[in-house]
Amino acid sequence: MNDEPQFRQPRHAARSIQDVHHADDPALPKPGYQANLPTQYSTNSLSAILSTKNRDGAWMVPPNLSATSVMGTIKLDLREAVFESRDISIDLNSFMGDLKLWVPEGTLVVDETRAFASDVKLKKLSPPQPGGLKITLTGDLILGTVIVYGSNHRSWSKPRRGKN
Repeated sequence: MNDEPQFRQPRHAARSIQDVHHADDPALPKPGYQANLPTQYSTNSLSAILSTKNRDGAWMVPPNLSATSVMGTIKLDLREAVFESRDISIDLNSFMGDLKLWVPEGTLVVDETRAFASDVKLKKLSPPQPGGLKITLTGDLILGTVIVYGSNHRSWSKPRRGKN
């Protein structure tokens, strides 16, 4: 008899290893895409003080969003976002800060901000679609800049999909 202990692999462990190898088999059907749930943030406000805040990709946009920027930058990319409402209000409070906003095609942007020595620029917005998304910008800007990029805007940082 041999005094060395003999280790056996449990039967279910051997099967799971075998299943992993079968996952690479091209003859087996592959599952479809996995739907990613949009990111839902615990707060409806963003603050950037001497910093940069980003929200992009698939994320849940609440009907009322508050953005405060003090010598900082807030970047909101709404092109892949999921909206809780078709009427979105973004309340801006900015002192020497920037807000950059990318909106999907057919979005109506309404500027109701109060600005002192500030700029609000709407770049390459497509015509609004009836019953489409409406974004209303409110709040106070002091020495700040707001730039809203439409779907027709080309940027060096984010190339358009489907185009070469």
